[in-house]
Amino acid sequence: MYKKFFSAFVFISLLTVNLGFSQQKPLPGAVSEPYFWIKPKNIGENYYWENLTDKQGKITAARQNGKAFNFNPSIVFDTAQDSLILPLGTDSKRRQTIFMVYKVKDSLKEQFLWTINDPNKILSTATNKRLVDLKKYSYQSYQEKIKPRKANIHFFQQNITDSVAKSSSLTIGQKSKAEKLPPAEFTGNISEILVYNRVLSGAETQRAASYLAIKYGISLSQFDNKNYVNSLGQTIWDVEKHKGFTSSITAVGRDDVSGLLQAKSSNMIDEGLLTIELKSKSEKIPDNYFAFWSDNGKELLVKKQEQGEPVGISREWQLDFANPSDLSLSWTFNPKYIKGTLPKDTFYWLLVDYSGKGTYDENDSEYIRLGSTSSTEKLVLNDFDWNKQKQGTAKFTLKIAPQMFSRVSITEAVCGVAGSGELNYTIEGGEAPYTVTVKKEGSETIVKQWNQAAKSKSGLQLSSGTYDYIVKDAKGNLYSETVFVADKEGTSPNLKSEYLLTDGNALLLDASKDLPNGNYQFEWFYEGNFIDDNSKILIDQPGIYELRLTNNQECKTSKKIAVATDGKEITDSSVLILYPNPTPDGKFSIAMQFPKKTNASVSIYSPTGSLVKQKQFTQIETYLYEDSIHGSNGMYLLKVTSDFGTKTFKVIVK
Repeated sequence: MYKKFFSAFVFISLLTVNLGFSQQKPLPGAVSEPYFWIKPKNIGENYYWENLTDKQGKITAARQNGKAFNFNPSIVFDTAQDSLILPLGTDSKRRQTIFMVYKVKDSLKEQFLWTINDPNKILSTATNKRLVDLKKYSYQSYQEKIKPRKANIHFFQQNITDSVAKSSSLTIGQKSKAEKLPPAEFTGNISEILVYNRVLSGAETQRAASYLAIKYGISLSQFDNKNYVNSLGQTIWDVEKHKGFTSSITAVGRDDVSGLLQAKSSNMIDEGLLTIELKSKSEKIPDNYFAFWSDNGKELLVKKQEQGEPVGISREWQLDFANPSDLSLSWTFNPKYIKGTLPKDTFYWLLVDYSGKGTYDENDSEYIRLGSTSSTEKLVLNDFDWNKQKQGTAKFTLKIAPQMFSRVSITEAVCGVAGSGELNYTIEGGEAPYTVTVKKEGSETIVKQWNQAAKSKSGLQLSSGTYDYIVKDAKGNLYSETVFVADKEGTSPNLKSEYLLTDGNALLLDASKDLPNGNYQFEWFYEGNFIDDNSKILIDQPGIYELRLTNNQECKTSKKIAVATDGKEITDSSVLILYPNPTPDGKFSIAMQFPKKTNASVSIYSPTGSLVKQKQFTQIETYLYEDSIHGSNGMYLLKVTSDFGTKTFKVIVK
């Protein structure tokens, strides 16, 4: 009966240039003909509702409170005085398509968006959480594909035939006085409402949704069809060409048939984080020209991302921008969204890959120094050339580094061949001449030291191992980094490159599983920092892990492991994993994860029932316990007791 609405986030700004729109009457996405098309307009600080169709509803003409919604006017909706009631006509067939762009103050509180009423009762209603059919007293919650957002594009369709023709109306935002329903009245602002007295086709829906999404900075990532199209139905942003970069889709551009000119935009997911403005020296943006950007949805926490590069954030952006004629982009970034501890005396650096591949190879990428991390000022690049390689697309991210640092890349060594590995680097910033020193990690033993005037060097020969790399410039600025040179050939662990944490539960990774017999050294790193030298590790945090493995022949290999999460919290039950079972030599591990910190104990009982050993733990939450059973072969009982109950394992010692 009802089709599910979808939320999205989009932003738009109006450029004060000669629009040159055609004489054709603009229609959203060229979809005709809206039964109602209502949006705000402002004259200075005064905001009013504007009805762009000839249908008359209960729409106040009084001055309203308003504010900008992605650089477009928006009404701050006050249900105590505001009234938006739109008559839908008298018919036995109720066929409607509704779009509503809104932003609530509190996204966690359920609030009314609209009700459809006949003269005597409410027929159906939509809140920011669900759709409700009050004739059947059934409801349908919206799919929470992402966490609730304040700003959304609400979409609804219905096609219902009643036995008797009745008049019906659409009431926006207000709570019904006739029926006692739990949601609150709408609190927030409303920007645009489209009502059609028919069910739009999929193509029409996509054109209208794309218009609203571009205008209000709201991603279409929650729609079944995630592509963006213009008023001609042509695809202007293709999800298949942006795999991994489908979050916070935002655009600037122009579409005359839709009456759309959005020259400045910022996505509503992180409103004001990244703002891009499209400029034209001739003050004329071509019709049906668009520039899009989106990101990989990763966090804005500053940490080590990869060897050889300074610390930075995991989030990356993809920008699609071809600059024909006289167009340029101005880029503004608000650093208040950056999380984590920033090193002293450092700067924000923009790292751009002009090839669009995202490899950030030195031949295709560039570091641009921005503002100091000690300042709260926004970071700005005016009229920057994003299309230096004429690829029409670029990727970029943000790094944190001092005024001088170095980019280091490693060529792997050949196991057992001295000096077969290579250290290559490029110095960013600073003043020549430079003094470069390479030491064995954690020692004062200098492997090599020299002076150079050039900013880059390749082919410094090193054997596999870990080294401290230090650069000093003419002004005494220092930069140091620890680098690891691996061997091309060696022993590789039987571990996958990607894992997923589900329902908040931890993962137990065993690097020794299925390895050939021999003595091995294990080193686990998390986000570039050493965390453990055990073969097994219990993982309960997403991020990038690295295992460095050394075999009998002193061959050193490195394995990167990306751990993601489904975003769900740990369930109320405890997670206990015993491994291996059966155990051939009595050695075992038990991984314990509890919903919160608890006192716990592990007790082992012999086949005759006597207590063999017991271990107490104080206030643990995630813990990997290793022990061994010394005794005759047979079945032992292992009990784990905590505040969350007792679990018993039958352990077989062969």
